[in-house]
Amino acid sequence: MFNTFPFRTAKKILFGTGTIEQVGDELHTAGATNAVIITDKTIAAAGWATKVQGALAAAGLQSTVWDGAEAEPSVEIGDKAIDFARGGGFDGVVGLGGGSAMDIAKGVAVSLTNEGTIMRWIKEGFKRPLAPLALCPTTAGTGSEVSDTAVFATPELKVGLVSSMLYPDVALVDPGLTVSMPATVTANTGIDALCHAIEGFQSVQANPLTDAIALESMRLVNKYLRRAYCKGSDMEAREGMALASLLAGIVMGNADTTIGHACGYAYVYPATKFHYPHGYAIAITLPYVMEYNALAQFEKHAMIADVLGEDIEGLPLREAAYMAPLAFKTLLQDLGLPTSLKEVGVDKGMIPMIANNVLKSPNHCRRNPREVTEKGMIELFTHAYEGVLACEM
Repeated sequence: MFNTFPFRTAKKILFGTGTIEQVGDELHTAGATNAVIITDKTIAAAGWATKVQGALAAAGLQSTVWDGAEAEPSVEIGDKAIDFARGGGFDGVVGLGGGSAMDIAKGVAVSLTNEGTIMRWIKEGFKRPLAPLALCPTTAGTGSEVSDTAVFATPELKVGLVSSMLYPDVALVDPGLTVSMPATVTANTGIDALCHAIEGFQSVQANPLTDAIALESMRLVNKYLRRAYCKGSDMEAREGMALASLLAGIVMGNADTTIGHACGYAYVYPATKFHYPHGYAIAITLPYVMEYNALAQFEKHAMIADVLGEDIEGLPLREAAYMAPLAFKTLLQDLGLPTSLKEVGVDKGMIPMIANNVLKSPNHCRRNPREVTEKGMIELFTHAYEGVLACEM
């Protein structure tokens, strides 16, 4: 017998090479006449913002570019974008870039129809639907184009603006926008997509739809991420990773994430002095999170091991489950990513503090399939510091 469950995503998704050309028609249909394009200086310099402006103009829309987005955006940066947008007479928004630009775009779309600030909306919510919003990812990893969350950093911690109204009118996933990503960005964003799929699969909020989508996302990552990393011009690999990221984002938007994200947040800014890309930080500790959670989900982790390419035929279920963190760790090594915290400068004496930081993310802990304790987290981070899984000892 199945439990009842909700399932939400963007109002419309357009996937495929060349779909960015349709952004003007889609925003026009949504009711916009004058759009602000939220992006960063790198994307603007690459010519993608100009291309979007051309598509908007072809549909009869005016547009202006704001290119002040930054990685891991602060609330202050989000508020600057909001001030710019409110003063420009805009009635539509395009988010063009990675997760940071798209999260800022969500906040801007809220601001055009609601009074207040990001921190006020995080604390109190907002009431009116967003201004017409199109989200166009230029990386294959964050899935923000189909999530109900916008993440911002304060000096103390990362905070999330969460609402079912944050889904865009249209998500345009054009793999052609990802071809110029260098190998390091391909690795960092691609592994982020895999983290979303795995954590959503682990989540106690998972349902039959998210489970099926998560497994397909994992399969695509296993098939295509190494290829995209090795040769950025491999369009089949870029398309496969764009689809994997989209699917993982849909999973995250419904099942959300577990302590994988809490552990990744626990040892980077603003919790500590370390500044690392989002997917990179989460991925380093995820093998150890997978090992921690496998005890509560032997069957699911055996399925993860299978779709990540491990030969589990004939293995006892427990042994097959513990192949999953090993498979993830192997992928990190293939992508040239660290597999231990000591490789990235974390001091062993920080482990108790970092472990306690995980407990400051109660929602991630609540969604985790295994109870989260301080003792358990200290053990997890001890293994993560050394880079050795318990099943490898």
